[in-house]
Amino acid sequence: MKSVLVLCLFSLLLVLGSAIKAQAPKGTLLRAGTLIVLETTNPLSSRDAQMGQNVSLRVKYDVMVSGRAVIKAGAPGSAQVINAEQRKGMGKEGSLAIRPSVVQAVDGQMIPLTGSGTSSAGTDTKGAAIGLAVVVSPLFLLKKGKDATIAAGYELQGSVASETTIE
Repeated sequence: MKSVLVLCLFSLLLVLGSAIKAQAPKGTLLRAGTLIVLETTNPLSSRDAQMGQNVSLRVKYDVMVSGRAVIKAGAPGSAQVINAEQRKGMGKEGSLAIRPSVVQAVDGQMIPLTGSGTSSAGTDTKGAAIGLAVVVSPLFLLKKGKDATIAAGYELQGSVASETTIE
């Protein structure tokens, strides 16, 4: 009789244990479209940047889901240069555009981002080049526009590309 009672108790504990495990949270769901505010970590210039180049970003504010920080402020991320044109003669300015690509969650996984990114254009000096051309004809070809720059600490936004579970 004791062995039957022990066996029943053991079976009951197994059932309760598996029920408790089934109710345990499996992580926090980070939904697609969740906004993440980022900032550049270094200054960027159209003079140095190249298409496809990765640039460093960091998260500016904690990303909270159900009272839990799933992405911490200061977490690393990156963006990709999607346009980089150096300044040119005749006063043509440079241009530079970056788009956020990934950010690191608290569990270490890299979360893919979408977003329009940000762009910058240098100062257009075509008017000055044309004015110079009128006064000193061939020298207007030497007048260049300004490089496009994005300062360190420049704020941009990205959105989570797809639902992800953060452990």
